[in-house]
Amino acid sequence: MNSRPKSSELKSQARELLMGRHGFLALVTFLLSMLYLLASFLLNSAFPSTGGTMNFALGLAGSLLVNIVYYLFCAGQAEIYLNLCRGQDMRLGQLSGPFSNRPEPIAVFAAVQFLIQTVSVNLGLWILPDLLNETDSTKLLPMYGILLVLLVVSVWLELGLSMVFFLYCDDPQKSGMQLIRESFRLMRGSRRRMLFLMLSFIGVMLLGMLSAGIGLLFARPYLNTVQALFYLDLVEDAHGEQASNSAGVDAFI
Repeated sequence: MNSRPKSSELKSQARELLMGRHGFLALVTFLLSMLYLLASFLLNSAFPSTGGTMNFALGLAGSLLVNIVYYLFCAGQAEIYLNLCRGQDMRLGQLSGPFSNRPEPIAVFAAVQFLIQTVSVNLGLWILPDLLNETDSTKLLPMYGILLVLLVVSVWLELGLSMVFFLYCDDPQKSGMQLIRESFRLMRGSRRRMLFLMLSFIGVMLLGMLSAGIGLLFARPYLNTVQALFYLDLVEDAHGEQASNSAGVDAFI
């Protein structure tokens, strides 16, 4: 197995790849952000949260639809960053490519993500009021424990699913569940490395937000490029293991 590159090496490689290309990628980030904000605004306007059970159900359905559309654009964005890392052409039209190239796997993935996020958020909102109002220290500890477990499980799942968009770009013929299983397989043993890598971007992202969000147009491409490089490293390592195993079997035979 090859020695895996350190976070600093991935970041250095990303900075080199971004030289002269930041403007285009900032535009991609801006367009994707505006599309999501516009869709969310229209959804909240159509189904306000105070509109009763039916409105709540329609709002959930609308949120799922927004998620699916947004994730399709995210898959297109992933293709742009893979092309960047592979030295291939990047075009703005690639952003909408998944809409015409088997969108079903991404729709399944969006539904799974939506379910995970909805359950996590609602469980958190269910526990939080009791946590804020509780004064008995013997009851606070179990509540904190539940929140901690919820956080750990959510992060574990998100890290396991983090390679789905890139896997889809490389093989859109796979089903949504195949992509999810493949992402979990790729991330086996690499979750901690990915977590520390993502945490190292907290400062950059905070600076981006403090600049009224303008800095995020440059921080996000940096993060996305590092994620694409991380994926390519995982795939190369997986292919190396397969080749080594095949060679071992051939030698045994």
